[in-house]
Amino acid sequence: MKNLLRKAIIATVLLVPFLAKGQLVTLKGKENSHAGQELVFYKHSDLITLTEEEVGRCKVSKKGDFSCKIKITETTFIYATLGVYKAYMFAEPGKAYELILPQREDKTEAQRLNPYFRETDLHIGIANISEADINFATSQFDALFNQSFDEIVEKTYKGELTLSIDSIINTIENLFTSNTNSYFHSYRNYRYGLLKQLTLYQKAKSISNEYFLNQPIQYNNTAYMELFNLVYDKYFIHFGRTLAGKAIFDNISQQRSYSALKQTLATDSILANDTLKELVILKSLYGEFFDDEFSRSALLAILDSLYFSTTIPEHLVIAENIRTRVTKMLPGFVPTQFELKDQNGKPKSLNSFKDKYVYLNFCSTTSYTCLQDFVLLKKFYDKHKKFIEVVTICIDNNENDMQVLLKNTGYDWTFLYYGNKPELVKDYDVRAYPTYFLIGPDKKLIWSPAPSPREDVEVRLFNLLRAKGEI
Repeated sequence: MKNLLRKAIIATVLLVPFLAKGQLVTLKGKENSHAGQELVFYKHSDLITLTEEEVGRCKVSKKGDFSCKIKITETTFIYATLGVYKAYMFAEPGKAYELILPQREDKTEAQRLNPYFRETDLHIGIANISEADINFATSQFDALFNQSFDEIVEKTYKGELTLSIDSIINTIENLFTSNTNSYFHSYRNYRYGLLKQLTLYQKAKSISNEYFLNQPIQYNNTAYMELFNLVYDKYFIHFGRTLAGKAIFDNISQQRSYSALKQTLATDSILANDTLKELVILKSLYGEFFDDEFSRSALLAILDSLYFSTTIPEHLVIAENIRTRVTKMLPGFVPTQFELKDQNGKPKSLNSFKDKYVYLNFCSTTSYTCLQDFVLLKKFYDKHKKFIEVVTICIDNNENDMQVLLKNTGYDWTFLYYGNKPELVKDYDVRAYPTYFLIGPDKKLIWSPAPSPREDVEVRLFNLLRAKGEI
């Protein structure tokens, strides 16, 4: 009860700045090629997990006009996926922007079905923008910085660099000193730190001391967090190889003790600041979930201890995001819930299949492997449908493709159309088609991913049910 009360207090504290200082931002414009489309704008709720958080959406009229409002408390990096582009900008509280969107270019079918396809980053154009605006400033700075950066890296590795890094940075900085925007000032500063880090001009410890140890943490500044993520990448492993840090492995894997871990990390001078130390721990925990150095259960135990002890609202958000990201597809946890329309237009969710196992799969009617599997799924379903439900989420670009398949084949298990909701594919970490999952009657994942019908799924399912005493 005390922990719940404490979290409610922290959550309230976290909301206060939004309730007190949040200001509306207007985003409007006209682009005929987006007519009839819905524009959805996102931000990252934290810049470690990069968890998406929707901030606003609007429908583009038949004439190409659009207008929507979002609410933010500080300068915020926002973006929208527009076909093959990830269009981004920096929004400042209380401002109105007339956006110049790129002409729409939809993804090809191959691009849409490729889980590894990444949209091209594009800074959104803004009409009647002043040179003092942060979007104009960052765009100009990035163009100059990236050109200089590429040349510096190339010459550094060839041993041909004749000017010092500081001289090059001063030359660039002199062009922007008149801009007094505090976000932009920090943005430039941490971009310079990134240059020093990547060219090995300064060692990681020196970068940490100069840019992070005695500096305010800028959770929402993209340049700050980019350098932070680079400097402290795999920190547990690197520090764990030192004499002072070797206890890290016992602290996590054996003791599962957050307090012991903090005591070990306190011996590293670069983490003398407690707030920075806690943020580095969060960053490191998240990174290690995707490596094999520590057990996931041990990492979760440390994360939960941090979650229930932190007094920093931003760290509470990051901890929640980490736990959601790393557990949602683990066996024993409840996966992302959804409600989609089936082949008859009726809404269906995982809760629609009470007291049954669900053999869930993501497929496309344009995938030859999926079409082959459907034949096997038909036999599997007819044989086991008394206790297991086969559910196919169809990720075709057009719902009619699914309907045509069902009309021509007569497949009678549940087909759901994902409704052009790419977030569902991301939520289930689908990287190939088909991908399968087995979900128990308690709605928790059993196999993630699950074997396909071509991989002895019947034998494994029989052994599972026999072990549970259900057959």
